[in-house]
Amino acid sequence: MRASMASRWMRFWWPTVAPDEFAGGTVVVHEWLTTAAGSDKVAAELVTVSGAMAVMCLSARPEVIDDLGITVPVHQSRVGGWAQSGNRWHLLLPLMPVIWGSLRLSGVDTVVTSSHALVNSLPVAGRRVCYCHTPVRYGWEWRMERGRLPQRLQPLVRPGAALLRRWDRRMSRRVDVYVANSRFVAGRILRSYGRTSTVVYPPIDIDRFAPAAVTRTDEFLVAGRMVAYKRADIAVRAAIEANVGLVVAGRGPEWESLRAMAGPTVRFVESPSNAELADLMRQSRAVIHTGIEDFGMVLVEAQACGTPVMARAEGGAVETVDPTVSGVLVDSDRVDDWAAAMTSFSDPASPSARRQWALTFSSDVFRGRIRAVLISGGSLPTP
Repeated sequence: MRASMASRWMRFWWPTVAPDEFAGGTVVVHEWLTTAAGSDKVAAELVTVSGAMAVMCLSARPEVIDDLGITVPVHQSRVGGWAQSGNRWHLLLPLMPVIWGSLRLSGVDTVVTSSHALVNSLPVAGRRVCYCHTPVRYGWEWRMERGRLPQRLQPLVRPGAALLRRWDRRMSRRVDVYVANSRFVAGRILRSYGRTSTVVYPPIDIDRFAPAAVTRTDEFLVAGRMVAYKRADIAVRAAIEANVGLVVAGRGPEWESLRAMAGPTVRFVESPSNAELADLMRQSRAVIHTGIEDFGMVLVEAQACGTPVMARAEGGAVETVDPTVSGVLVDSDRVDDWAAAMTSFSDPASPSARRQWALTFSSDVFRGRIRAVLISGGSLPTP
């Protein structure tokens, strides 16, 4: 009776998935495929390297699947389209443990999770390898996320985050092997879950992001998902104070507020394609990241294009930005410090030197290290 109820519950949330469809194989489970952002690029590579039979996610856009080059079947939950249509992910949060907990994959040999939220609520099925982009921000960094909720719900964030942390820590026991996207995130995993992890840096498409003959402008560039923790507002305010050109390229919950605060030297490019983004990088004076990033793929993509970068001297950027080659690390979140750094910015090295540095983060390096983890199930030397 219990097994029958579990099967019906799974069919309700996952109408296109048969429980024993992937027996003996590997599946990749990713939170959602609604943009071709950093974590999504990693998930696509995990599909290729692991030889996965399918991908499970809460929601997916067909154009994103095509852009990422995913050719295996992608199954999404029943409510994914609803959450996607109105950007209602924060409202879906309380249901995520239920939705993932209903997905029972009988006989699967290996489950590879690409996690930054609650995907590890998936019941144990075979060996579990988790590529962790960060422990769930809604629980562990809730102060940065509460602004996304309506004002009347914000008093609930703190106690809700405490419950979420307790659940997330419990679900972490279902993981056999943790892989972190940086030494910075490996430290978070250790503090949050008491688990050690292997560091494998995300894959950089060095062919797509490559130097080209373009004319550089005097504009700086901020690119990526416009979410609160990335602190693009600091870059916008600093550009206004320094009276320098800034391009803001991307989309996200902070988009409209950034446009509202922008001055005449700031312009916006909404949802650029990968080709458009690469051109913006090549043309920019420098690519800027003012937040504390888990890894920061945009910073390495810029360097692969030969473009210098300016980044916050904390988090993953400390591992991806070499001040003798890459650009500048700014040890501050003050607008006036960033304005001063923009005003005085000078290129520390040649584009070819930055390109060589970026090659150490290539997709080939990623594939080799992930393949070794999947084969051995153990740790690798820290890069």
